[in-house]
Amino acid sequence: MDFSTVQSSLISHKIELGLVQKRQVKRMSQSTSKVNQKFEYLIVLDFESTCWDTWPPAGQNEIIEFPAVLLDLSSGNTLSEFHEYVKPTEQSILSSFCKNLTGITQEQVDAGIPLGACLCLFSSWIQKLCEQYQMSFNISVPGKHVTFATWSDWDLQICLHRECLRKQLKKPEFFNYWIDIRYMYKKFYHRSPKGLAGALQDLGISFVGQEHSGICDTRNTAVLISRMISDGCVMTITKSLAVNTNKVHAH
Repeated sequence: MDFSTVQSSLISHKIELGLVQKRQVKRMSQSTSKVNQKFEYLIVLDFESTCWDTWPPAGQNEIIEFPAVLLDLSSGNTLSEFHEYVKPTEQSILSSFCKNLTGITQEQVDAGIPLGACLCLFSSWIQKLCEQYQMSFNISVPGKHVTFATWSDWDLQICLHRECLRKQLKKPEFFNYWIDIRYMYKKFYHRSPKGLAGALQDLGISFVGQEHSGICDTRNTAVLISRMISDGCVMTITKSLAVNTNKVHAH
């Protein structure tokens, strides 16, 4: 066997070995991610709110689209969806900027329900899911566990929290804990994405639907989470608004 034949054989062997090693690493990371996950389910949400290109100041937004999906982390499947349009009461007329950005029409919010009623419907949806899938928000007790996941802290730390305070609405305690997927993405992949669509694109995934549509953003965030988990990312709570941080929110 001449030198060129030997060299070709070695190169072929190295390539084959490399492919085997890559497959092994992928399988190991997927297996490890399933074993180490703290949650069996995530409720992914992404609110859309009233907005303007110049005013009013941040923190005065009202939720106009309230979408959420229940994601099964072991399968990567979406098991249930919640979606309501919410009628704003402080600034009832949507700006042209808001309509163009979100794709939400004035007619949709006019036919929507008040935020208080939406929170009641959402809590009932959560209650049914907890019973159906035997899951709990309290990770201190044995069983299947669930928490919220959002793209950034804005949805739960600013938007919902401040609107409930302004309107004197009782906010369910389970909203006080969540996973910031944007933060987890930066920490896990060691890079800063250009928005949700940019994060997906960096991983070779196309954004499906219209950006800044709440339900589309929510579904695409669920896809991103599934990919991150398959890559070995362990989802952990990143933010808490609870007074007693030692007590995990309970169903």
